[in-house]
Amino acid sequence: MSHIPALKIKNNLPTDAAKGIYDLAISYREETESSRRLASNVVEQLSDLELFRMGLPKSLGGWEDNPVETLKVYEILASAEASVAWIVWNNHLACTFGRYLDEASMKEVYSDPSHVYANSARPEGVAKVVPGGYIVSGQWTLVSGCELADWFVLRCLITSEDAPATLGPSANLKLFFIPKDDIKVIDTWNVGGLNGTGSHDIVIEDTFVKEQYAVDFDSPIAIDNAYSRLPIGCINSAGCAAMALGVLKAATDDLIKMCLDRVTPGKNPDLRDRATVQAAIAKSKTLLASKRSQLHSSVATLWEESQNKNTFTDEQLADVWAASCEAAREARAMLSEIYAVAGTSSLYKEYKIERAHRDIHAILQHGIVQPHWMNQAGMAYAGLTPPAAMFRT
Repeated sequence: MSHIPALKIKNNLPTDAAKGIYDLAISYREETESSRRLASNVVEQLSDLELFRMGLPKSLGGWEDNPVETLKVYEILASAEASVAWIVWNNHLACTFGRYLDEASMKEVYSDPSHVYANSARPEGVAKVVPGGYIVSGQWTLVSGCELADWFVLRCLITSEDAPATLGPSANLKLFFIPKDDIKVIDTWNVGGLNGTGSHDIVIEDTFVKEQYAVDFDSPIAIDNAYSRLPIGCINSAGCAAMALGVLKAATDDLIKMCLDRVTPGKNPDLRDRATVQAAIAKSKTLLASKRSQLHSSVATLWEESQNKNTFTDEQLADVWAASCEAAREARAMLSEIYAVAGTSSLYKEYKIERAHRDIHAILQHGIVQPHWMNQAGMAYAGLTPPAAMFRT
């Protein structure tokens, strides 16, 4: 299959690139599903279109503009193939972590435009302090895109004579940038939803990492711009919600197509004649429009504040957390309703509804859209101080 012409982000909107790859992602859905990783042609195009690099500074091929555009990218890609959107979203986070590297290290890690990135914020590794750096070991679970990645960003507990040896409030945690040569992939990803993300375990054994490749959320930001001042946590949550909306849109469009295709003259009622189907379509389209609008508006507010170098208020951050969690939750509930009203057709893999139902439940298993973030947002609205570390990070 021939490739579509590449539309570089530096010359076009990322959404132009996402729209350009939409049909390709659909055409390779079965290969992505069966191989449990993105099809190589899709990976190549995502790399050519620079969609893996949106979280980087513009000088390294990144977007560096209104983050609402990245939400639109995730939604477009998820409406084609959720696993494609997931890997692009995951790369955005891995590139966002690069803001804490010094400028020379950042350029080394992100200099090759063909590179793909993976990450795990779970502190499932241990890093022992040694002269000049650290010795890292550990096994990380659910590392999406690990078979594709050239660099990994992995969180570890720092151990030394002065640091606690176990996780807890006073634990010293850092993110480590490690090349793929030091990584061993363990085949553990046998699932239903998001099967194409290849989220296997990875193992590292006694690998030396230079000190400059270990950072934390208090490390100085090398390249200061409005995009690098955006909070990581709630922007990541908004991206997850955007994917959920994209998957819901795919299911809604599929149900409408089924209604239009399955018309039997002289034999009533057809699928489109069912009141439950009609109501579900109207409800879903309204939900999509309203939740998308709320999500984009809350993120746009942070972007405006970041451009003006203002400090984000807890209520502004809460607006993004709440919009993200509710958009994701309601999208899942709505898709389950569509799955039900479509009847036995929902069981068949020829329809997008079947996989969409699996994918959206997998998306909402991620910790970044769990209900406790609604509690954190509610605390902010009630005049309390949300204690979760990632609420403001």
